[in-house]
Amino acid sequence: MSASLLNNIEQRISDLQFQLQYKLQPLEDLRIEFKKRLKIFWITITISFSISAAIILLLYLPASPLLLALIIGYITWYIYKINPIKKNLSDQFYKEIVPHIISEFLSDIYFQRDNCISEKDYFSSNLFRKSTDKYQGYNLIKGNLGHTSMLFSNLHTQYKTTSTDSKGRTRTQWHTIFKGVFLITDSNKNFNGEIYIFPDTAERMLGGIGRWMQEKFGSAGRGEMIYLEDPNFEKRYVVYATDPVEARYILTPSMQEYFMELSNRYGKDCVYASFINGKLYLALSGNFNLFTLNTSRSFKDELTTKYYVENLVRILSAVEILDLNTRIWNK
Repeated sequence: MSASLLNNIEQRISDLQFQLQYKLQPLEDLRIEFKKRLKIFWITITISFSISAAIILLLYLPASPLLLALIIGYITWYIYKINPIKKNLSDQFYKEIVPHIISEFLSDIYFQRDNCISEKDYFSSNLFRKSTDKYQGYNLIKGNLGHTSMLFSNLHTQYKTTSTDSKGRTRTQWHTIFKGVFLITDSNKNFNGEIYIFPDTAERMLGGIGRWMQEKFGSAGRGEMIYLEDPNFEKRYVVYATDPVEARYILTPSMQEYFMELSNRYGKDCVYASFINGKLYLALSGNFNLFTLNTSRSFKDELTTKYYVENLVRILSAVEILDLNTRIWNK
């Protein structure tokens, strides 16, 4: 395995804190001002509504006009006096701080907080075929970790179902297809076939019947189900490939161990992968707080920088776990 590019994390966090100190101070001032105004806002709401309720009960006044006036007033207050500070804080954080943290670990970076993996790339992975009714994501990051180029973002895809009850009332429900981090890396090797790796939930739940169902119906145009050498890997994953010989060449015993490490780190039912056209598509299901602005944390506290760095490294570690920077992946 190649040398780690994610070492000396504690020292790099300290260096980042020092390098960013003059940018962090204005953000900390904004954060304190935002928290101060927000506290006054909620205290005022609590007191005014308590007084209003007492007046209404004592004088038998109609509640609706007074409460409506208060609600409109507080919404206006928040929009014009509090939200601009939060927006300014957010804008500076994503413009000044986040790119600097990313560039500590990746080269040639590109970052867009309001963008995500495209639907075209999502469906090109052929991992999730269910059509989406809602496609949302944020924090699109592109860069190179060593020799490996990568593109990833938070992503949440959903579909909806609609039902009507006996009284004619319509109910819409939203169902998650995938929620987590979707990552695309350049494997630096072209493949003639396609390989798909899924959590082996059916066999764990149904045993032999689950395996039979996977063999007969699970491939769904993804080739044939193949078996590999590592019994632990076989218990954790199910693999389909359009070229079984090539799949065994790619999924060496070492690579099977790497995927086991992935599932140990991210969850045994949380790792989905496909090798297509020289790319590795990796879907990591779960909650990833990738640069989610946390106004309860002081920017001057090194633990805050550590919080953001560790959430980023948690994702970048997937590339190192799979050892994608070794020469075997070069064309």
